Amino acid sequence: MSPTKLVTVVKGVGARGDAVRTLMERMAALDWLEEPGDRLVIQIGAFGRSAQAVETAHALAAGLRERSPTLRIEVVDPATAPPRAATDAVEVQGPSGTGVRVPRAWFDRFFLITVTSVHPDPRWRIGAALQVQAEVLARRNPGLPAAVLLAEAHRLGGADLAVVCGAHSTAGEWWVASPCEVQLEGAVARAAGLAPGDLPALRVIARHESLEPWDMSVALPDMANLVGSATRAVLGATRERATAATRRAVEDVGRISRTLRKVPQALRRKLAARRKAA
Repeated sequence: MSPTKLVTVVKGVGARGDAVRTLMERMAALDWLEEPGDRLVIQIGAFGRSAQAVETAHALAAGLRERSPTLRIEVVDPATAPPRAATDAVEVQGPSGTGVRVPRAWFDRFFLITVTSVHPDPRWRIGAALQVQAEVLARRNPGLPAAVLLAEAHRLGGADLAVVCGAHSTAGEWWVASPCEVQLEGAVARAAGLAPGDLPALRVIARHESLEPWDMSVALPDMANLVGSATRAVLGATRERATAATRRAVEDVGRISRTLRKVPQALRRKLAARRKAA
């Protein structure tokens, strides 16, 4: 039997901090916290930011400091983080040939935990673990297709440990964690009444990598109220493809124009070389 890749906690009568400590104990029992190195970053999702997500991030930081007093821990909250300078990003070429600006810090060695509340999303239907780092790229790459940003965020800046949270009307507040953000996204999809393959974000990832079998060992609270419109998601993807096609056409025209401007210069150099030879 393969080890579980999902851990969940539902808060009882205790405080949030008690629930997060229980979550940490369960993650530690599975050795998910054994190799954080000497630097750890906890990234809070921008669109999934909530009081529960923020408190969870800081409770995780406090618990990890108790476990490893020498560990350098940084909690990155997009609501309070200072603006990043343009020089903090470098451009890389994705598999599709598209240039994407990514934070320089992503090339440093650190252990990354992402924390976000699950929420309805107009593009992805459900906003959860995969969207956190894609939001970081979106702020540096305005106009790039969301699918490109999601795939590149997962490829270059995927979380070492992802935590999502929320609240159910009767079950109360809940948390789910996994060392695999794709598994976590699939679990959220099932809890929302969707097949993982019906989630647009997972279809994007599946175009770039083979997905492992889904971990069905953990039952999650009902998340049906956290699903966005399928129609809006389809329309958003269609607009995105049209915008990307227009952008590519403009770039192609620019390249052709620059090439044509070089032709007369090349002819003049060739004629001058012939006259000189004569």
